[in-house]
Amino acid sequence: MIKTTTALNKNTTYRFGGICNDFYTLNEKSEIDKIHNLNFNNEYFILGKGSNVVFSDNNYEGIVIQNKMENIDSEFTNDSINVDAGVYLPNLSRYLKNSERTGGEYLLGIPGTVGGAIKMNAGCYGYEFMDSVNFITYFDTVDKKIKNINRKNIKYSYRNTEIKNAIILSANLSFSKEDPIKINDKMKEFTQHRKNTQPSAIYNAGSVFKNGSNYFAAELIEKAGLKGYEIDGVKVSEKHSNFFVASKNAKALSLYKLVNYVKEQVKHSYDIELKEEIIFIGEFLD
Repeated sequence: MIKTTTALNKNTTYRFGGICNDFYTLNEKSEIDKIHNLNFNNEYFILGKGSNVVFSDNNYEGIVIQNKMENIDSEFTNDSINVDAGVYLPNLSRYLKNSERTGGEYLLGIPGTVGGAIKMNAGCYGYEFMDSVNFITYFDTVDKKIKNINRKNIKYSYRNTEIKNAIILSANLSFSKEDPIKINDKMKEFTQHRKNTQPSAIYNAGSVFKNGSNYFAAELIEKAGLKGYEIDGVKVSEKHSNFFVASKNAKALSLYKLVNYVKEQVKHSYDIELKEEIIFIGEFLD
């Protein structure tokens, strides 16, 4: 496990973030023992691809651990397979396609990792990642032991999984056999829908807010007249109101201000408190 001083803006899709002097990269299982020596009593953050994370422009004083373990078992056992937490979701989607397995077609367009997908119960098009999970292997940062936990013992809901004090290492997932033509058709359908409805700008983190049980965040934002609204280089996408896109030299603080402004306007107009899907890390002060 390598420790470096790292610019966090190079490790998130928004390209925001200051310097972290305690940045660790976990590359293989043999390095897990070194995690025992880290101090988890202070602030720490587990990072995947950074596709739903916004670090402050200030330096981050805590520990960041980026999981880059990317092994996928070579074959399925009774429809289940072990997958490392650092596996990139589009790569998992392609692997499943090549293995003639369905249930992962939607993952092709999610630029995150298995660990992140578990933590936030990622999903779209009616799919949720936790529905494919059998059990999770993780490092408990309190007991400093490696443990397994079955899905039935995990509380999870829309865009949230309650697994605390944990560095997710891998997961056992289930996917059933399917006609490869049907799999390919579904992947094409999802990809085309994404191209038609979502902005292609580099600097964004997917959906900013969670949908509610009786509302779509994008619809509320658009009805509030906020489509295209901009604060210092970060604006509400004109293609999809629940995507906020940033210009190359924009700052994390501008995104933070825009998110809170949109929340205030939607609250004022519809008395609904939008909940962020993206995660803000650090201090966001003028």
